[in-house]
Amino acid sequence: MKEVERIFIEKAVERAGIFLYSREIALEFVKACGNENIHLFGIDGFFLKDNRIQPSMTDSIDFSSLFFEGDIYQKAINFLEVRSDNMFFEITCA
Repeated sequence: MKEVERIFIEKAVERAGIFLYSREIALEFVKACGNENIHLFGIDGFFLKDNRIQPSMTDSIDFSSLFFEGDIYQKAINFLEVRSDNMFFEITCA
């Protein structure tokens, strides 16, 4: 686990063994990954309902494709900025 991940786990909500971040914290996490050149594989969006989580495929993005081009960090920031404030996100990184 990278140091960035250790720092941000403390800010996460854990559900079913998944660490989920509010939109604001997810944005900070992505920026920290960019600063440390930590590769992002993807971001998955979830709604929290009581003690359960509901995934949202329309609020998820995959950067793991070999065909992906461009600034992953800026794409991730742009993606998160237009998501709802009541969503939570799992961020998968290297």
